[in-house]
Amino acid sequence: MSHTNNHLFNPNDASSATCQPLEVNNDSEIGIKQYTQAVINRIQSSSIDAFSTIETQPVALSEAPTHNALSTLPLKGMCFAVKEVIDAQGYVCNLGCQAFTGRIPMHDADIVQQLQQLGAQLVGITRSTEMAIAKETSTVNPWHSGHTPGGSSSGSAAAVGAGLLPFALGTQTIGSIIRPAAYCGAVGFKPSKSIGSLTGVLNLSTTLDHLGYFADSLDRLTTTLNQLYPNTFTDKKALPFKVLLLKPWFAMDDEYAWQARITHIKKQLKSQAIEYCEVSLDQSITSQEEQVTHSILCYEMYQHWGDTLLNNKDTSEYLQSFLTKGKGITKQAYQQSLKARTQMETLVDTWLNDHDIIVFPSVTGLPPKLGDGTGSRDTQRLWTLLGMPAINLPIGFEQGFPTNVQLIAKRGQDQHLLAAAAQLLPCITATQAETKGQHV
Repeated sequence: MSHTNNHLFNPNDASSATCQPLEVNNDSEIGIKQYTQAVINRIQSSSIDAFSTIETQPVALSEAPTHNALSTLPLKGMCFAVKEVIDAQGYVCNLGCQAFTGRIPMHDADIVQQLQQLGAQLVGITRSTEMAIAKETSTVNPWHSGHTPGGSSSGSAAAVGAGLLPFALGTQTIGSIIRPAAYCGAVGFKPSKSIGSLTGVLNLSTTLDHLGYFADSLDRLTTTLNQLYPNTFTDKKALPFKVLLLKPWFAMDDEYAWQARITHIKKQLKSQAIEYCEVSLDQSITSQEEQVTHSILCYEMYQHWGDTLLNNKDTSEYLQSFLTKGKGITKQAYQQSLKARTQMETLVDTWLNDHDIIVFPSVTGLPPKLGDGTGSRDTQRLWTLLGMPAINLPIGFEQGFPTNVQLIAKRGQDQHLLAAAAQLLPCITATQAETKGQHV
């Protein structure tokens, strides 16, 4: 399998060498070795602080018995990174939290083991916000060092968005894949709740936790998922679908910019004879989804981590606020939130047809400045609450930052979502006349 590493926007628009796609000859061990060394060099020379640990001797550069077999395996030595809340045997995985400084897992998470068995190479551990929910980490946005890369999968998104490597793992409990992917210009995919083992992954909220993936292209993402989950993801093209342009029920930072993007998308859909309509969600969903999500999150966080972290001096006030809130939620109130979630699932399942594709903003606006948080969760929260598949697609630039669109499908329609994304991407990608960006 020779991979083309095709970016969603032209990397030649950026002047920095760090965003140029690596030319990969992965049909030979020599080619894989050269490619791997180039990835390591990029990571070591980067100034965005995406990694807490860099593996300078991955399989292809080591004397391990397996280093000569990479070209025979499906992923052919593809380099990947792991968010520090996902266990990697023998590596420091701090969970982004000072209370767990020096934590070294004894076993790989299932997903790490799966990727390595398929021939991918772990080249480092990426930074997470505190416990994948709270205090910002030190990673900066690859397009502007004064702004956040988003959270909580900050390092993974920034590393892929900067072109340091082609693939990285993350997690999403509310918006931690889609939001940083959007801010950093990476493809970010959160599958349906049932897809992907969470064994060896931080258990923050059993109801809300999802495994997630960052890739340098839609093609890369699809190819890798085909190998990881062959019974779920295939090479089949999308069945006929209808695009639902869903109106946000919350404030956008720049409503004009989003409406301009929607106008462009409608024009392109019409030119391609793709059916679409503009829709709104029922108020019974929009009026309570934030409160329901927060209630479930805080209650489950306290159940999992209250004994260990409540009032722990090595944690932030922000993390303590979640735990304190969770301590005060009764089991009855929690069960009411779960019931409300089930009712919302039923409403959305009834509203959506199997092959409908929702078009929605990935983020509410440009990345906040460092110190001002990791961005709004409004655009990602509901799809996580309901366990629906969602993907971020970079489609252009605005004011020096990537612009994006989020596509969402019905639960379990993950393969259809990716196939529809491949069909939609060429017609919704911004024109070359838009502002171009460059990495820091």
